[in-house]
Amino acid sequence: MHADLEKLASSGKIPADFAARLDQFSPGKYVMHQDLGVGKVTAWSLAKSKIKIDFEKGNEGKILGLKLAFNQLTPIPAGHFLIACFDDPAGCAKQATDKDTMLDFVRMVLTNNISLREGIDDVLPMQPEDLEKFLSGRVIAEADWKNWWEKARTAMRDNPSFRLPTKRGEAIVLRTATSAAEALLADYTDATSLESCVRILDQARLEVLKGEFELVAKLVKSMEEDIARGFTEPQHVLELIIIRDDVLEAVASTPEDKAAMDAALTAAGVESVTTMVDKIKSITSEELVGYIGDLSAARQNEVYAALPEAMGDSWLPYATNIFLFGGAKVTAPAAEFIIAKGAKEQLFTDLANGISRQSLSPEVLIWLCKERKGVAADVVNKNLMALGAAIMSAIERDSSEGGPNRALRLRNLLLDDKDLAPDLVAGLSELEARPFAKSLYDSSVLPDLDRNLLLANMMKVHPSLQEIALNRRGGKEKQSMFVSLRSYAARKAELDDIINVRMPKNKRDLEITRAEGDLRENGGYQDAKATQRVLLRRSEELSRLLAQADPTDFANVDCTTTGMGTQVTFSAPKGRTVVYTILGAWDSVPEENIIAYSSKLGAKLLGHAVGDKLRLPLEMGGTPVMMTIKSIAPAPKELIYPDGEIPQD
Repeated sequence: MHADLEKLASSGKIPADFAARLDQFSPGKYVMHQDLGVGKVTAWSLAKSKIKIDFEKGNEGKILGLKLAFNQLTPIPAGHFLIACFDDPAGCAKQATDKDTMLDFVRMVLTNNISLREGIDDVLPMQPEDLEKFLSGRVIAEADWKNWWEKARTAMRDNPSFRLPTKRGEAIVLRTATSAAEALLADYTDATSLESCVRILDQARLEVLKGEFELVAKLVKSMEEDIARGFTEPQHVLELIIIRDDVLEAVASTPEDKAAMDAALTAAGVESVTTMVDKIKSITSEELVGYIGDLSAARQNEVYAALPEAMGDSWLPYATNIFLFGGAKVTAPAAEFIIAKGAKEQLFTDLANGISRQSLSPEVLIWLCKERKGVAADVVNKNLMALGAAIMSAIERDSSEGGPNRALRLRNLLLDDKDLAPDLVAGLSELEARPFAKSLYDSSVLPDLDRNLLLANMMKVHPSLQEIALNRRGGKEKQSMFVSLRSYAARKAELDDIINVRMPKNKRDLEITRAEGDLRENGGYQDAKATQRVLLRRSEELSRLLAQADPTDFANVDCTTTGMGTQVTFSAPKGRTVVYTILGAWDSVPEENIIAYSSKLGAKLLGHAVGDKLRLPLEMGGTPVMMTIKSIAPAPKELIYPDGEIPQD
């Protein structure tokens, strides 16, 4: 304790605990200020309750009152790396930038990042972002940070004493491994999930395992154990099988190495390994559809290559199911595999059936559009008229169901690919092209400007399609789109969330990932840019839809006939009762028999009285049966009003 404080405390003029608190701001001690950074107390006057501090970057001789210092300054404990950086900035900078001492400097920082919270002496873990926060502009010039970090990261990756994060939010770890192979095994063993295991192995340099047969055997044994019990992370089990094979191939590249590796595996108790064929035999295509899109295209190909041996004659239906329902990241590699195996004709037959039934997913329709002049040219050219109808049906269906915008990419492709709409009518007569052109031009999902541009592009092929626009302008204006207060509030809340929460967060993500450098191979930056495009598209769409919508509470609804805002009870065969609720354009919940008035089924339900008979399905997707309207009542208020705003009777 400072001598001045010892005198005051021993004489009883100030309490001992207050003296200890004051001692943290005595001359020679170091402090942190939010704006001025690190500083060293050079003098004080207890009588005047003032201290003098020299801060970094030329801010010397700052005088603060003790009360203000207590509130604005954080004491820096002895031994903290910030003190070394303050006392010898030039020496720290030299050590940090010299390739021979760079890692010594990083190690010093990591081992001396003592907590700045009072009463806690723990060394805190540091993420790469923390290094930038404390070192950029203090030890490393801000302009040089990216270049310095790339060199430091490369050096740490090649040094077994350091373990770099495999994802954002993880810390840099110091370890005691003596070799890169030993470090890899330790990292894998310490991982808490199969996802972490895969990331660790993906970032590893497999050449460091060369000749390390005993360590590799231990690694393979651990991987086999994870493969056997990885029921909750099935996609990572497939990745582990692929990576394990890569590891064994890298280590056992010669007959001699293979013999040594086999001996090490036997000694470790690994008599056999789980092959991709073995694993696929235990997985249904419906299960695989749920996660195969999480694999890279190269790893998907490893899975496809094992299908014929694993599934025998059933491999084609298995692969086709993956192609049809696997999602955006699956369609292209799955189709490439099926065609390469000589099953193009059967695949195209299934696609033609799907086009005619309008049952293909937006992702498959996107693949057909992109490959319309490539591998899918045959099936596209033979089904042009039906393909246009299927595309518009998918876009309209997605919008009316108010779902997760699965068809957004399809709609964007239709707008962004200037040749797509003309290509879809180029092989048709004017009469055949008219239904697609009319459905496109009448669509409420597409903005007016986009509809006009698309029609103008198609008019280059069939000039007479101009009549569609002329007839539309000469006819009546389109009626308002009625929606419930509940669905209107939900979409408005989504727009507010995009504008006020998700877009600002996306902007921060872009700034952070951009700072990591090498944008071409920066996965985080590319993901953030893709998210930005989705958010912009969605905000534009929501703004347009909200402007077109007419929110209503369906008050005083006329229940003499079925209409918007009514709940219709039907008597069905075998004494069953079926209830349909007719609401606004955004209120469709088919599984609960809540129907939008603007849908095909909604239009069929409108304008009927008690006693009328209609042929309707007992449940969505079921076979229609004859039913009789038993009663018509106002729709429940909880389906119309937002939560918390339901009026009391």
